[in-house]
Amino acid sequence: MKTKIFCLLVLFLPFTGSVFSQTKTGTLKVFSDIQTITVFVDNVKVENYAEVNLLIGTHYVKVVDGDVKLYGQIVTINLDQITSVLVEPPKDNVAAVAKPDDVKPTEQTGTGTVNVFSEFTGISIYLNEHKQGDDIKTINNVTAGNHYLKVMKDGVSIFAELITVNPGQTTTVLVKNSEQVAEKIMEAKTPERQNYQNNKIDVLLTSNAVSTTVKKSNYYPGFYGYYGYNKSNTNTVNVSDFKIIKGGVAEISDIDLATLARNQNILSRNIRDITRQKRQVNIGSIGFLGSMAIGIPIIVDIFHKSTPDRPGGFLHPNTSVTPNWEFAVLGTCIVTGIISYALVINSGKHKPRHYYTPSGANTDAQTVNHKLKLKLGLSESYDVR
Repeated sequence: MKTKIFCLLVLFLPFTGSVFSQTKTGTLKVFSDIQTITVFVDNVKVENYAEVNLLIGTHYVKVVDGDVKLYGQIVTINLDQITSVLVEPPKDNVAAVAKPDDVKPTEQTGTGTVNVFSEFTGISIYLNEHKQGDDIKTINNVTAGNHYLKVMKDGVSIFAELITVNPGQTTTVLVKNSEQVAEKIMEAKTPERQNYQNNKIDVLLTSNAVSTTVKKSNYYPGFYGYYGYNKSNTNTVNVSDFKIIKGGVAEISDIDLATLARNQNILSRNIRDITRQKRQVNIGSIGFLGSMAIGIPIIVDIFHKSTPDRPGGFLHPNTSVTPNWEFAVLGTCIVTGIISYALVINSGKHKPRHYYTPSGANTDAQTVNHKLKLKLGLSESYDVR
């Protein structure tokens, strides 16, 4: 007998579950002779407003025609019943003026208080589509009944619900910083996110393998061929480096990063190197030009003395023999010119390839990205991997 009862219960449970799990709904129908209207229920656009299934209870219905609001009230949906809303054109063919929604609270006597606790800052609070203020916590003297409370953050609705205010009582609303709300705010910031992606800084580590081969051979000819040995030794070294990338595509220098991060230590080192380089170029240029100015006349004078029809040079026209001091000065000019030329050519070689270490570059890159997020109003956790 117990087995039969258990079997009947097992068979009956799916039917009882389907009966009790049915959602209690009613129907909303919106009628209008205007073909261009848009209907919103609880701030959500409705595509087929001719017949909308809604949960029983109160809902906020708004009807607009472009930028003109035609209707905005709270309606009650009853179980298995039809609630009709008629939206008529503006009277006397005068265009309606866009204005805040006029939500009519349910008729009750007395007033109450609404307390808003938010985990966000920089929010704007609206009651029945009338702005109450920014970052306020208390709304006093609210007429008892149902009201439409909306909280905006950075132009995005993060809370929109119907609340009930009872006479002489306080209605408390909590606006939580949930993951869904954060994603909703972030999705609305498309230009800011694109700006961040175009200007963020990444430090990419690179590694290259450099191989060096040394060969030694010693062959001797023999009667039948060659004999000897051939040895080669290959040494491979991994060379690590890094690149600083802006916006995911453009490589920038250490100085560019230091300028963005305002790293005065790096910038000062670069200024010292530039000053040293300019001084070396100036010294080398003066030495090279001076040696040319002195050496060229001496070379011309020596060639004048060696010409048969001109027994004397212009420096010493009465002698055809080049004095030893001219050769000494010419040699000094040549040595000075070579050294000066080497100073100019090698003036930039003492500058390091990187002023940063990889860890230092990454630290400054994170600093720049943090400031960029603050400037664009993005959360600190955005783009964190």
